[in-house]
Amino acid sequence: MRITYFLLTIIFLTSFSGYASHIVGGEMYYDCLGNNQYRITLKIYRDCFSSGADFDSPLPVTIFTGNDQFVRVEDVPYPGNTTIPVTFNNPCVTPPNNICVQEAIYTKVITLAPSASGYKLAYQRCCRGPAVQNLLNADDVGLTLLATIPPAGIADCNSSPRFSEFPPLMLCNNDPLVFDHSATDPDGDQLVYELCAPYNGGTTFAPLPNPADAPPYSLVPWESGFSAAVPLGPGSSVTIDPTTGVLSADPNLTGLFAVGVCVKEYRNGTLIGTTTRDFLFRVINCQIQLTSEITPQEEMVRFISYCEGLTIEFENDSFNGDTYFWDFGVSGTNQDTSNLFEPTYTFPSAGDYEVTLIVNRGWPCTDTSKQIFRVYEEFYVQYTAPPPQCIENNNFSFQTDGQFNPATTTITWNFGNEANTTQSQDVNPQNIVFNTSGYHTVTLSGDNGVCQSVYTDSVLVFKIPTIDFYLDTGLMCAPYLARFYNSSQADTEIIYAWDFGDGTMSNEENPTHVYPDPGIYDVTLSIVVDDGCQADLSMTIENAIDVKPSPEANFSLSADTVSAFEPWVTLTDESIDGVEHWYYFTPLDSTSERNTDWAYLDGGNHYPLQVVTNSFGCKDTMIRRIYVIPHTTLYVPNAFTPDGNGLNEVFLPEVRDVLEYRFDIYTRWGNRIFTTDNPKQGWDGTHNGKPAGDGVYIYQIFFKKAHTNLNEIVRGHFTLIR
Repeated sequence: MRITYFLLTIIFLTSFSGYASHIVGGEMYYDCLGNNQYRITLKIYRDCFSSGADFDSPLPVTIFTGNDQFVRVEDVPYPGNTTIPVTFNNPCVTPPNNICVQEAIYTKVITLAPSASGYKLAYQRCCRGPAVQNLLNADDVGLTLLATIPPAGIADCNSSPRFSEFPPLMLCNNDPLVFDHSATDPDGDQLVYELCAPYNGGTTFAPLPNPADAPPYSLVPWESGFSAAVPLGPGSSVTIDPTTGVLSADPNLTGLFAVGVCVKEYRNGTLIGTTTRDFLFRVINCQIQLTSEITPQEEMVRFISYCEGLTIEFENDSFNGDTYFWDFGVSGTNQDTSNLFEPTYTFPSAGDYEVTLIVNRGWPCTDTSKQIFRVYEEFYVQYTAPPPQCIENNNFSFQTDGQFNPATTTITWNFGNEANTTQSQDVNPQNIVFNTSGYHTVTLSGDNGVCQSVYTDSVLVFKIPTIDFYLDTGLMCAPYLARFYNSSQADTEIIYAWDFGDGTMSNEENPTHVYPDPGIYDVTLSIVVDDGCQADLSMTIENAIDVKPSPEANFSLSADTVSAFEPWVTLTDESIDGVEHWYYFTPLDSTSERNTDWAYLDGGNHYPLQVVTNSFGCKDTMIRRIYVIPHTTLYVPNAFTPDGNGLNEVFLPEVRDVLEYRFDIYTRWGNRIFTTDNPKQGWDGTHNGKPAGDGVYIYQIFFKKAHTNLNEIVRGHFTLIR
């Protein structure tokens, strides 16, 4: 419960005038006095400021049989009224002075002859007023108070239950209310509480039916979004404990709301009557300035389960407090307190404790909150996974560790479907055999009836080691680089020993080895596994390596230095064991002649390549260097014919050994129509995508000589003929 300072903002209490008597609520109960006499009591509540009818004087109570047949009307004299003090669910709030509720308590002793059907007592009065927000056409909605006297033989001389306290007249929006809405019963009958819809009764045209309408009675009409279970509207909550009658309300809207609470009376398991309290909650906006709030146990940051031990680290969600007083609810001692903001406390034993936090204890206005904390001894189970074993003859033993009492704890092991025993309730199960290798999840659960604990780990079962390897296939030519790929498997370390068949060894997992000489070689892999599933295995691939001889490429040059004037070089084959020979002069020029001549026209270094292939398909290469002394040469034709016949279609100068180059073509009037810096690109006789006309054109060639590094410009003309 919160007790706080408030700054009130009343937003709706200005409409209590101009209508008939505004009913706030009421209830009716009776006491059996013996000799067929009953004292009936009606508590009626009205708004002081309402205009129109006052309290009824007298108040008519209509008596019906249990079968709803009219008997008579009893007039109950008006006793006068008292004004109920306006109190909030928060005592720190000064209530507004424009709220007033009057109470009149009517009583009368009546005589009722024994009846096989019992009796129903009814009183009806209208109206509640237009400010009631949760009722449809509230200014035309009244109330009906009903009391039921059970038939003779079911409950002779019964007295009905009556509520002990009237609920607060006003609530603060978004400030929870906890109110003891319990009732007492003179006969000691069992009482069960619930939220219910009040009865409607009377109209603006007939506000005081006399006699009252006969049962059954209609319920009040709810506005959309409201109901008996949600009388304060969407976003709010109202609940009542069916056993204790403690009502909890957390409003979310401001306004005036009709609420009904019923208490049902049972004797020997039989329902003998229901008493309904019909009342109004007024909800206003308030500014909260002080709050005591213990963080609930299940919402604490450090909370994992209730079974973490007797020590609790409390969390405090209060605000605007200066002092804090904690009482941890241990009976028989006054040493279970703390003045810290967030204390830590160790409880003496397991149990449920009501913890109280008082903010600003002893001050004029303070706030108190309570929470139930459930405390149990620390409880958990776990195990240490046993060391791995080989799949062959594996046999595992497990041991339950942790904080638990074996005498009161049910232990359950789950080993999975791959074990010879899928489940066990032994504290320390033995002889657990797994049928497959790999990791197996093992789950241990403990349950002492209050706390549960689950621990999961896994055990490893080693597989039987296997040996295997493979290598690249295809043509193997000396010297041959062989790559070996190990595919042996084991769950522990493998020691490798390779024998390549030519007297060399390796301990690598995936080795490479060069076979320099032709021949056929066996390859052997041996592995040793010392841990887990032990193994000493060997595997040989016979004739795994078949190395063929390679030819020897070689050729000689008639000269390794030539000039542009004498560019021819003779290439003479000197290879061995070749059946196919190729020379590659440029990426585009080659020949299969074993002895040949080639002219190198461009200055600089050139690298003729010989490729020799033998009868096995093995190859060898040889490359030589020829240096051509640079000498710039230029030849420009005097005409070309781009007529589409495939001959002389492009005007292209022949130029060699230049370092820089630019070729321009102009019309006779000096307009440039073509330019390039690529010595291999010529003019195709078009301009802007169209054929140029026949006639004479001028060219200009700029270049830098390779052998002198000097610039030179050559100009001339040529003829385009189509």
